[in-house]
Amino acid sequence: MKGKCFIDNIDIYDRYGVVIRKDGYKDLLTFPALKEPGKNDWPEEDGVEVDLDSPRLQTKTVTLPFVAKNPFFEVNDFIAFITKPGYRTIRIPTLGKEWKIRMNSQTENKIHPKATNFSLQFIDDAPTGARMKTYTPVPGSGLTLMQSAYELDAVPFDKYGVVVESGLDDLLKSPTAKQNLAQSLITSDGQVYDADHLVFNSKETTLKCLFITSSVQKFWECYYAFFNDWIQPKERTLYCEHTGEEYPCYYKKSSGFQIEEMSSRFVCSFNLTIEFISFRISETDYILATEDQRHIVLEDGETRVDMKVYAY
Repeated sequence: MKGKCFIDNIDIYDRYGVVIRKDGYKDLLTFPALKEPGKNDWPEEDGVEVDLDSPRLQTKTVTLPFVAKNPFFEVNDFIAFITKPGYRTIRIPTLGKEWKIRMNSQTENKIHPKATNFSLQFIDDAPTGARMKTYTPVPGSGLTLMQSAYELDAVPFDKYGVVVESGLDDLLKSPTAKQNLAQSLITSDGQVYDADHLVFNSKETTLKCLFITSSVQKFWECYYAFFNDWIQPKERTLYCEHTGEEYPCYYKKSSGFQIEEMSSRFVCSFNLTIEFISFRISETDYILATEDQRHIVLEDGETRVDMKVYAY
């Protein structure tokens, strides 16, 4: 248990008999959510117009679950230490990283005959460390991963060590329609609705992903490269191989971080939530190609065919 967690350079197990419970690091790993950008929602256009000239991150709430297994130590001593004025620096050697946070509240306290489980909530007031001024762009995972069906600004996710497990169903779900002019009269059933114009709202989608890297160090390189590329100024484009389309979008938040493996490789699952600025399902085009996968170009320059023309 010793050497697992240090707060202000104090081994909290050695001094207080306290350790962070298994799988308790998820909030530390979470990348901060984006502050809600300014928007214009034009009723006659799909989606929204978003001000992404200078994206900014929110503060981050970190809940850490602890367990005190040593009956010779008092949990109150640890609480008194952790609630001293100022910020605490927490360091996790196995993750090779430290965070500067302040105590906010105690959210759980369960006293058992031989142990005490309790949770403390902290605040990261200045998550500027998440926004790296210098980082290795597209560092690679240190492993050979299958080429991803998703691309961020033309860079496949696998170049960041990211594998998308699920989310296509949610991605391909059509957004809701914007409300047009409608008039309801008390003298008639139903309403009179302007159905001659149809546009759609923006929509939010969550992709369930994995970071798969050769080491913890590679994980942090990929982590910062991936999320920092998402929060660069201006809108981002997400390419989906399933549809062959690019969609304008921006990062909203991450969640659900869970370390799955730390032996021969480092595997961490997480959820990536993005907002599509404008999203409309397009009809399917079929690309003409030879057996050796070379595109066929017709005399008029077309490489795609609408197969519905030949359906009858």
